[in-house]
Amino acid sequence: MRKLELLFRNEVTLEDDRKMRLEYKLMESRSTDDGKPYYGIQIVKYLDNDMEMDEEAGISYSRDKVIAIAKTLYKHAVTPITMAEVVDDIISLEEL
Repeated sequence: MRKLELLFRNEVTLEDDRKMRLEYKLMESRSTDDGKPYYGIQIVKYLDNDMEMDEEAGISYSRDKVIAIAKTLYKHAVTPITMAEVVDDIISLEEL
């Protein structure tokens, strides 16, 4: 079972004056082995009548760490199409 929790919401005005809305959600899933929760991020983009969504499940067992990553994505208005690459970069930088 998976739970979603809305963390942040952005509204960005594009160069052509259209409004793009971005929602950043915390995903909580449970391990089938030990039932321990693990966390990921879902980003949903709304533009005109279109919706685009992507998610990265299983980023970390640390809820706080995943919320901090989501906050960074929110601050920089990261969209679903670039989320995987940006999350990978953030995690790689933490390991240095």
